[in-house]
Amino acid sequence: METYYQRFNEVLKYIHFHLDEKLDLDKLASIALVSKHHFHRLIKAYLGEPLGVYINRIKVETGAKLLKYTDNSIAEIAYKIGYETPTSFNKSFKKQFGVSPTQFRKNPNHSFEIIKNNTEKTTFDLMQEIKIIQPILVLSNQSKGLIDLIDKTEVWENLMKFAKQNHLLNPQSNLYGITWDDPSITSKQYIRYDACISVQKEIKHSRFVIKKIAGGKYMCFTYKGDYKYLGDVYDQIFREYIIPKKIHLREDVLFDQYLNDINTTKSKELLTVIYIPIQ
Repeated sequence: METYYQRFNEVLKYIHFHLDEKLDLDKLASIALVSKHHFHRLIKAYLGEPLGVYINRIKVETGAKLLKYTDNSIAEIAYKIGYETPTSFNKSFKKQFGVSPTQFRKNPNHSFEIIKNNTEKTTFDLMQEIKIIQPILVLSNQSKGLIDLIDKTEVWENLMKFAKQNHLLNPQSNLYGITWDDPSITSKQYIRYDACISVQKEIKHSRFVIKKIAGGKYMCFTYKGDYKYLGDVYDQIFREYIIPKKIHLREDVLFDQYLNDINTTKSKELLTVIYIPIQ
């Protein structure tokens, strides 16, 4: 039997990929497999904020990502994320971030954190290749709130403990991370991160959720270095590869694969493969 974690995860995934549509409460409640009468209270408890507030926030934050990572016009972005007019998008954007979409795009570093701190970014040496992969079944544990070092957070510790206790780790096991939000855009308390371990079969558990990372074509970048720079690495990938080469992305999540044991590897020697879903 599916848990609330699994059901609500499907609701958020649906919202994430249907922002350009009118999100119908009956539809969302049916995905969650709960009555419309109880849905609002349950989803609010899960999210920590009302559903309407969450949807509006995600729309504006998605708009900020599109401003940051694409060359689409502001009008195109507004319609893509479900606003009826660019004016209404401009108003919501400025209300949430204190600057207009135009002002945000003019910032050369495309980051609210950079606007505040005015720090320099580093350039990284990256190995690039194209891969076609099969879907990956994973056991995942999601955290909410910014995490600095993935090995020292409960999200990974609890997942690894469960995997060891249930004999899920083997030589074929891989570790993946999915960061749903951009830390330079989303407020720290709302950032969602999935710690994931590949598994060979479905596993029933009240807390951890079975997911499938989509198969298909990916542009992959191998980065060597400390995890704390991954946000800057992503910025470089989009700035130097995706935008200038007009790479078309699929509507699937971006994810990382961690190739080393962080407990036995120096931070500067850590290897991460970043998967960008492309058409």
